[in-house]
Amino acid sequence: MAFSNSVLSIEIKEHIATLWLDRPEKRNAMSHEMWRGFPDAMKAIASEPEVRAVIIAGRGKSFCVGIDLADLGSGPGGEEPESGAAANLRQIEITQAFQAAITSIADCPLPVIAAIHSHCIGAGMDLVTACDIRLAAEDALFGVRETKIGIVADVGTLQRLPGIVTNGQVAELVYTGKDIDARRAEKIGLVNDVYVDAAAVLAAAEAMASEIASNAPLAVKGSKFILQQGEDLTKEQSLLLNGLWTMTTTLNSNDLTEAMHAFVEKRPAKFTGS
Repeated sequence: MAFSNSVLSIEIKEHIATLWLDRPEKRNAMSHEMWRGFPDAMKAIASEPEVRAVIIAGRGKSFCVGIDLADLGSGPGGEEPESGAAANLRQIEITQAFQAAITSIADCPLPVIAAIHSHCIGAGMDLVTACDIRLAAEDALFGVRETKIGIVADVGTLQRLPGIVTNGQVAELVYTGKDIDARRAEKIGLVNDVYVDAAAVLAAAEAMASEIASNAPLAVKGSKFILQQGEDLTKEQSLLLNGLWTMTTTLNSNDLTEAMHAFVEKRPAKFTGS
């Protein structure tokens, strides 16, 4: 795999890719290098034909404590920050790059599971709201804290959180800037399930990813594609797209033939993604 980054790392095992936030000494605060690495990491993972599901997890004591404000104070290459109009333009470029980094996770054609422990704050929320499924350890803490520091969250949380929890819950989290624990996050639907600790939540994410990976890859990818596109289509348009996908892809697949043979022969299907 052609991917190299000092603060992100990828492990692939049995059809599952785990993307690690690998800056434990900073509790995975997002630096310029981390932001730059996400699109390349997701592209590298999606290009691996054997990968069928993705997990995002954080090494060390926290999943992610948000943006590294000290690192953000300098340019991407560590240069002195600009001032005036040049500074404003540069800030727009940086914000767009950060938005593109999170969008690369949302746009991944494979299911993405977030395995969250301890802090999931600010940019950490941007990241997990771009994932398809969120699992949490009991010590997980979630917060959209931007209003507490005088800014508007602008990297994706305000766009994606309303598709996950109700409008009232979004408003409370965003306007108050308060943190909520894992049990409250589960209650409002932000996370699917809560587990005893970081090791348990990672194991649960791996088990879920394995369950996903055991299904027909084309069908899983197609299901995610239809769900994604359906967000911007009418019901009728989505149904039409759904039918076209089925007719041109899964109905002609070797995996469908394998599924039928496996059913008749009363054995587990062995899908190849073709």
